[in-house]
Parts: sequence; structure tokens; C-alpha cells
Amino acid sequence: MKILVVEDDKEIQELIAYFLTNAGYEVDKAGDGLEGLKLLKEKKHNLVVLDIMLPNLDGKNFTKIVKGISSEYGDPIIIMLTAKTEIDDVLEGLEIGADDYMKKPFDPRELVLRVNKFLNGRKKEQITEKYRFENIEIDESRHTVTYCGEEIELSKKEYDLLLLLIQNKDLVITREQILDKVWNSNYYTGDRTVDVYISKLRDKMPELVQCIKTVKGVGYKLEEKR
Repeated sequence: MKILVVEDDKEIQELIAYFLTNAGYEVDKAGDGLEGLKLLKEKKHNLVVLDIMLPNLDGKNFTKIVKGISSEYGDPIIIMLTAKTEIDDVLEGLEIGADDYMKKPFDPRELVLRVNKFLNGRKKEQITEKYRFENIEIDESRHTVTYCGEEIELSKKEYDLLLLLIQNKDLVITREQILDKVWNSNYYTGDRTVDVYISKLRDKMPELVQCIKTVKGVGYKLEEKR
């Protein structure tokens, strides 16, 4: 498994690389966002450890580019590692496509555990399933969503949220469960993130307005139209 560390602080960059290399990963390093993009495009790393405040191209714009053209960059997992710790920064990072968010100062052993969790899970994935709900079809082998016979574009988080709802049809899923499964959150981010993404799905597939039920104070439930 290949990991890219994009960090402009040389000491932190070397510290992260040391622990990840000792954990058995192949590690590349970049000191700014543009250099990181170039390396990622060439090597298609499985995961990126990403600082936000970077020269040339900051971490937020790096994430938007990578998640916007995922096939070109190999759709890597992105763990943001940054001193920007306000809740709005955390929410923005997750909403633009980061898979996890760690705050500096940090323990490199915790970072390794989080990396292991993501990459071990990806190794075990068997993407062979097709899921159908009303006029929606998800093809996991192609990572596509079809609505009323036409393929539609979803972000990674929108896709993961829709898949989770369909896999748990007729069951109530709490906001905490959604944050854990879709965002892998290890901290409280509030309800806003989940609600925003539910709204996005309803906008893109109007049929879901009737099918995604809000369970007040708990979460959401997907039901067929009656």
C-alpha cells in the first residue's frame, strides 16, 4: 500500500514518514500541494496524509481537485492533518471530501492506527454488488449510480451515504452511525453535515424526497413509496 505525505514542515513530514514506513507502508513525501498532486497522479497512492496550510496549493483546493477528478488521481483516502482546529474548519474539510481529520499536535501512533483502519478496510472490500431501490441502481463494480435510467454524478460522500441508506432500507440509521460509516468521524461534528448531504441527495434524485424519512431527534430511514 502506497501513502503520500504532503506536509511543508520538514520535521513533521519526516516523523510521519518514519512511523508509516515502520508500519510497512511505501511512503512518498511532498513539501507543497502542486508537488503532491504531481506525485499522486504518477503513482496513484492509496492514501494521502495532507496538511491544509501548504505553499502553492493549499490542502482544501488539493482535496477539491483530487475528489473532483477521482479517476485521474486513483480516488485515494485523504486524512487531513492540520493546526486549523475550529469546528467550521473540520466541517469544511469533511464536506469537500476529506475522509478523516486529525488535529495538531498529534500522536503519530494514532495516525498509524487510523491509516491501518482505512487501508485494511479497503483491502477487504469486495465490490461486486448491485443495489436497486425504486428507480435508483448502484453498481459497485463500476462505482456508478443510475436514476430513472440515466447515470448521475455524485460525490464520494453522496455515493457512500446513498449506498448506506439503501443497504439499510427500512431501518432507522442515527446521525452518529452515518458519521461513523460515511465520514469515519472520531469526534463530534454536529448534525449539520449529515443534513446537508441528505438535502443534496434529495435535490439530485427528487424521488428520495418521499422516501428518505426524517426520524426526529434520531436520524433517517429509507422507505419505498406507498
